[in-house]
Amino acid sequence: MLIKKMFRRQWWLMTLIVVSAVVFCIWAGFWQLERRDYKRQLNARMAEQWQLAPFDLNRTPLPVDLAELEYRRVEVQGTFDYERQIILKNDTRNQTPGVNLITPLVLEDGRAILVARGWLSLDKAAPELWRDYDEPAGTRIVGLIQESQQLPGAARPTAPQSEWFRVDIDAIAVQLPYELLPAFVAMLPEPGRNFYQLPVRTEPPTPYDEFMHVGYTVQWFAFAAIFGFGYIQFLIYDERRQKRLAAQPASVAVGPPVTVQE
Repeated sequence: MLIKKMFRRQWWLMTLIVVSAVVFCIWAGFWQLERRDYKRQLNARMAEQWQLAPFDLNRTPLPVDLAELEYRRVEVQGTFDYERQIILKNDTRNQTPGVNLITPLVLEDGRAILVARGWLSLDKAAPELWRDYDEPAGTRIVGLIQESQQLPGAARPTAPQSEWFRVDIDAIAVQLPYELLPAFVAMLPEPGRNFYQLPVRTEPPTPYDEFMHVGYTVQWFAFAAIFGFGYIQFLIYDERRQKRLAAQPASVAVGPPVTVQE
């Protein structure tokens, strides 16, 4: 009886809306479970890659697919070319505007790799202050490999510049006298380095929150139950109300008072 009521002419549209809402909520719940599994896989890969020994760029060439080095530390040693360092603009940390100081590191074979040495606030980012942050001689750089940040269709500068909005390696290489490796390194903090010491290094990757998706899954399944169970309860209530109205005695119609003329 209740199923027939759901598909009557006056109810079929509402039934369609509720069924669609229930189906969507169930799909969204399972999608959140898939997101949890995906992040779980990322966390497992991150932990596995981080435990590997740093990839030595001085001894081993970069792989063609840089995804092989995702979440893995790389190390490299060379000589910083401070005279040709640049900054990456619009780098905001904790809502504080700043820049990222990027310096070419020249290797023994004459090639170089760009190293993002860390963040500086705008008041510390004047070019005359850059040399205050020179690294100790012979420092072995440890960081994370990053792909070139290219913007398709973007016009490349026609003259050398020290301020950039992205690390476009091919564009930056034009103004340098040596070949650049096709990736750059985001420098990680050295052991014992103060977090606030300038330049502020790139933070190590942190595990993704996979448990948040469990809560979202429960919410979506709860919404599905509320829509489905709530709609059924509403139909039951309406059915009972209709039966009560039908069981009431018909009321006697009372007309207007009749005036008797003498």
